[in-house]
Amino acid sequence: MRKTVLLVLCFVIAVGQLIAQNRTLSGKITDENGAPLEGATVTVKGTKIAATSAADGAFSISAPTTAKALVVSFVGKATKEVNIGSSNTINVTLSAAGNDGLDEVVVVGYQTRRKRDEAGAISTVRAAQIENRPNASLDVALQGKAAGVLVQANNGIPGGAINVRIRGEGSINAGNQPLWIVDGVQLNTRNDAAFTQANPLSFLNPDDIESIDILKDAASAAIYGSNAANGVVIVTTKKGKSGKTKFNFNTYFGSVQPLKRLNMVNSQEYFQLRAEGVGNANNLPANNLAVKQNVLGTFRVPNAANMTNAQADSAIAALATYDWQDFAFQNGTIQNYELSASGGNDRSTFRVSMSHQDVETFVTKADFRRSALKVDLQNKATSKLTFSTSINLSTSFQNNPFATDGSFLGSPAFAASGIWPMNPIYNADGSYYGVPGQNPGSLMGVLNQNIIAVNDWNTGFTRTNQLVGNFRVDYKLASWLTWSNFAGLDYRLVQGKSVRDARTPDAFVRRGLVQTQSNWNTNTNLFTTLNFNKSFADKNSIDGVIGYEFRRENNETISATGDGFPSYQFVSLNNAANPVGVGEFFTGFRRNGVFGSINYSYDKKYLIGISGRYDGSSRFGQTERFGLFYGVKAAWNIDQEKFLINSKLISQLRLRIGYGTTGNDQIGNFDALGLYGSGGVYNGLAGLAFTQLPNPTLRWEINGTLNAGIDFAFFGNRINGSVEVYSKDTRNLLLRSACSANNRLWWIYLKHRFIA
Repeated sequence: MRKTVLLVLCFVIAVGQLIAQNRTLSGKITDENGAPLEGATVTVKGTKIAATSAADGAFSISAPTTAKALVVSFVGKATKEVNIGSSNTINVTLSAAGNDGLDEVVVVGYQTRRKRDEAGAISTVRAAQIENRPNASLDVALQGKAAGVLVQANNGIPGGAINVRIRGEGSINAGNQPLWIVDGVQLNTRNDAAFTQANPLSFLNPDDIESIDILKDAASAAIYGSNAANGVVIVTTKKGKSGKTKFNFNTYFGSVQPLKRLNMVNSQEYFQLRAEGVGNANNLPANNLAVKQNVLGTFRVPNAANMTNAQADSAIAALATYDWQDFAFQNGTIQNYELSASGGNDRSTFRVSMSHQDVETFVTKADFRRSALKVDLQNKATSKLTFSTSINLSTSFQNNPFATDGSFLGSPAFAASGIWPMNPIYNADGSYYGVPGQNPGSLMGVLNQNIIAVNDWNTGFTRTNQLVGNFRVDYKLASWLTWSNFAGLDYRLVQGKSVRDARTPDAFVRRGLVQTQSNWNTNTNLFTTLNFNKSFADKNSIDGVIGYEFRRENNETISATGDGFPSYQFVSLNNAANPVGVGEFFTGFRRNGVFGSINYSYDKKYLIGISGRYDGSSRFGQTERFGLFYGVKAAWNIDQEKFLINSKLISQLRLRIGYGTTGNDQIGNFDALGLYGSGGVYNGLAGLAFTQLPNPTLRWEINGTLNAGIDFAFFGNRINGSVEVYSKDTRNLLLRSACSANNRLWWIYLKHRFIA
């Protein structure tokens, strides 16, 4: 009995001593404006002990009595180290990340990391760089904001398709668009609608964006495997913050005008140019009467062939001049309205935003309207379990002017400067000049269509309804280990209509031509991950993630075409005399893969990271569907060395190097298969024909990138920047080759061994 009592007393004393060796530190973390920061990470320096701030910014952490400092970090804020004094209350204010950008937190590979701890080539665009700017889509917002990122408009229409290239082209046929991820959802950015001009990325109001992280090298992007050959763009949107509900209303107005109008020659100057050309062709001076008569006849001047010299000069002086740019261009406007509300408590937060944008460009009938609703909710059910969801709903309407795809005659902005200046736009009675069915039925010159009339009468529009949302569950298994489950959806309905008016040259004979199309795209994205972050032995730390991901996409298109309408006022397909064609198309693909990464840091000076992904795609042959992609990277934070740590000249200095491989499967969903298609109609019966050769060994296109960089900052970060050198090569190039015509087949995808 005495032994038992003694053992119990010893145990109590030992526990008391253990408890006495720790102290509880608490406080509040706020930003520079005093707003609480939820989700900030508080770590006891040199240990694995960490805590996260609540919705009101409060935190509590048990630290050894020997601990000297706390390290506090938050996305978009400069990491701060706070010394532990005698007080158990520590309040911390975090400011925006420094100009060098190395202390800010970036999203990379299913986790967030400090940029200082990341060895890959990453550029970050923050909200302040894109807010309150007239951008119709988030890809346009990137223009000029990140080195090595090229943004080009396909047609210049607001809300229209955009090409984004990260470090140039990486493939010939297999696509060059980067992988876009919005709040964890991998988006489908391919526009599968035939004649619509919609941009799949225009659903999101750019002012709802918190940050955009661009992974430019394969060492960083390898964890995304099959879809990351052209880089990865990770978009994080704004979330709710605890505290009283805050309302924010923002609006701006503006005008849209062409940067420059061309200085056009008048009719007399143009006559002189034509006369010189005709004279040179016939070995005659430009002021020769025969030359004048010839050119005036070309200009449709009555009785030109019988004019005297004086009459010809008088007719030349009487030529009227019309600048078609006056009618092709207009003063456009842009209007934008945004209303948001955010707030919450220590358990739940929310943010709701609504926006409307209306853009009328300086080219008639090329306008864009978008209305969007975004809802973000987060609930901390327990100290370990957190639920969150984000929903983006948008509807947009886009007018597509005639032949926006670059037709020679189609764009009024282009054609206006090429029409002969003596061509009038209107007849004396106000009707259009030079249209079919009138005399004359065309304009003078090579550009002989009245493009103002064509643009007025022909119509085309695209209506897009889109839902992008996600649901996420996070469970903290331990202070250093979190299990996350994620489900994402990108659903898009694109409806388009194109009307070629019976009064225009391209549909006059057919008495009108109408095309309609509806395209449904459903893209689902599921993944589960284990994220870990652990420190040990004072100066050592590791972090990383392992997980599984599945993605499925289905695409369905229905289209119809008709011509022969009774009048230009009746342009519904049910009024067509000739149902030219009806089409239905279905396609889809699947991807799944396992992935992982681990990063090691010693004393915040030496960093090394390894990542990999084993990915499968249904687009390839059965024996070639899976591929292994990997990345290795390292960094040296030289500014943390003793010989530089107190330097007044050098604020930041680090070296980085990495190599990795990524895959590209951006080809047709069935390009590895032998396909049958319509073989025409014979005697009222539909036929089938072999349209594509099978290629069961079709496999991944692989991109490898070697990247080296140096980040630097001088004089307290007043001067900062980075220099990178990279080498990029493509192996197993996917190339579409035409078959010989006598094979009676059309296409086959070939795999080529190497291209650099």
